[in-house]
Amino acid sequence: MPPDHLLHVRDLVPDALACLRECRSAPADSWPRHWRSGYLDRHPDVFRVLDRDGDWSEPASVAAAVAGLRDRVADLAARAEAVRALLPAGVADAAGALGWSGQGGPVECVVLVGLHQANGWADDLGGRYALFLAVERLGPPDDDGLLVRHEAAHVVHDRRAGIRGWPEHGVATHLFAEGLATQVTAELDPGRPPEAYLWFGRPGHRAWLDECRRRWPEILGRVRADLDATDPEHHAAYFLKRDSPLRGDLPARCGYLVGLAAVRRLRARHGLPELAAWPLERVRAELATALADLPAPRAVR
Repeated sequence: MPPDHLLHVRDLVPDALACLRECRSAPADSWPRHWRSGYLDRHPDVFRVLDRDGDWSEPASVAAAVAGLRDRVADLAARAEAVRALLPAGVADAAGALGWSGQGGPVECVVLVGLHQANGWADDLGGRYALFLAVERLGPPDDDGLLVRHEAAHVVHDRRAGIRGWPEHGVATHLFAEGLATQVTAELDPGRPPEAYLWFGRPGHRAWLDECRRRWPEILGRVRADLDATDPEHHAAYFLKRDSPLRGDLPARCGYLVGLAAVRRLRARHGLPELAAWPLERVRAELATALADLPAPRAVR
């Protein structure tokens, strides 16, 4: 167990489950109201961040999510308990790997029920990054352990270098931050193939890795040309699953693999704590060098 100063868990799941129980016997047109009053409004600081665009309170999305979640109360409670058990070691592992001993206060970990949109992410909460985990999208403990370490690494990276102040949609920003978090998980849980660390153990991504490797010169050339881009469409082309006109037919999320390969090249000369402390100017310069003639990550059979 890590020292208490490394971790603080906020568990929003009980309020979400109480809301879902109410919705079992309530008409569907009242579900968004229950969701708002019984869940979102009880944690205003959290949902002020998450509901910036109305995604977490949009009535149609809430109704669709509640329809699929209201009969999963016991399952969601069990998933929340399982991931809470993973958090102490996961956060301590990431902190140790990146050389952070708790400066600035503990990692805030928010465990919640979402709208089936994402399983885990890091976002600003109260002026610094926090770790968010949505239990309805979690899976087996071994895979969730990768997710916890990866997202905890982002939070610790922010404590070391203030990455929440880097361009939100910067290609260089995400190449380095995602590559570093993925490398942390690979060193903490070695022996898996590259796609396991990039897709958190979920099966079925060997074909994705093979296509990325086959098209590596094209992908690498595109990324190098767009390294200074900071707009949403260039970011989407390399880091999101949704269609992007700039991506064309490149494999979705191929930027994650490029980021991992670049950080592994840098890791040969620098320790993880040193990498985690680099300012953005150094990151941009080092990436430009590391991406030159960068080989594709080796496929492990």
